[in-house]
Amino acid sequence: MQKSIADKIIISIILVLGLAEVAHLAALFLHLSFSMCAVVFTVLLLGLALFGIVKFVLEHRKVKNVKGSIAEKTGTPAKTLLYLYPFWILLTGGLIVFQIIWNYWMHIPYISNDITAETVQTMLCSDSIYNINPLTGQAFTAGMPMRLKILVLPTLCAVFCKWTGLSVITVCYSIIPMIILLLSYLVYSRWAVYLFPNEGRKQVLFMFFVAVIYQFGCYSSVMDSFLLFFRGGHGETLRTCVLLPYALLCCLQKDWKKAVLCVLAEACVVWTFYGLGWTALTIGVVCGISLIKTMIDRRKKV
Repeated sequence: MQKSIADKIIISIILVLGLAEVAHLAALFLHLSFSMCAVVFTVLLLGLALFGIVKFVLEHRKVKNVKGSIAEKTGTPAKTLLYLYPFWILLTGGLIVFQIIWNYWMHIPYISNDITAETVQTMLCSDSIYNINPLTGQAFTAGMPMRLKILVLPTLCAVFCKWTGLSVITVCYSIIPMIILLLSYLVYSRWAVYLFPNEGRKQVLFMFFVAVIYQFGCYSSVMDSFLLFFRGGHGETLRTCVLLPYALLCCLQKDWKKAVLCVLAEACVVWTFYGLGWTALTIGVVCGISLIKTMIDRRKKV
């Protein structure tokens, strides 16, 4: 099965989360400083980038050697869609750009009971990971629960701040939410291809309706768009708007490796069901339905 560009981007981000978690856990268990954790993560990320480049070159050579068309299509090419339906694509793209500028760069996010920025700033100032209470500035006396210590998003934000020199507020409440929003649209672009294969007009309209639902669906704090626009840097947002729909899609396509990656990614960013997250539950439900269907088909044959 040939992967689309959207699939490659989504999986790459999930792998980056995994590498960040490896560096994060290494720093926790080996009692390394935050600076050393950033170095470890940088080395791992460079290794992933090198592996990706080598794999790309090898795949490019392989495609050149294959005669004829590709065996399996992954959807209508973006250039073709832009040529055929410029109005709908530009309208959808303009709405997405408006969402990014309006929600992430022109407004203060919903930060009630949110100490993400304080946690990230504490890591940068103390050069340690989860050793200092971000609210008091004093060392933890009783420590932190391991279920909270393993969460990697604050560490990843801190590393990004260290790399770029950007402020904590900009990274936590603008850049990371923007990335998660774009990832969510990439996931639903794969849903468009799955639901409407080789039907470019329906794919474009599907993405337009997704953008409209996101834009006008903020009427409740439990809605996906509210999480994206006002709690975009949280692990629950990544789980709800990226990992869950992508895991379900992978299950329907019987791409179990990607589904398992989604389960592991959820464990890195948000603690649900004592580590057994919603994505694992989703995979279990799909497998259960498939098993029941198989048993019914066998009985019919008998």
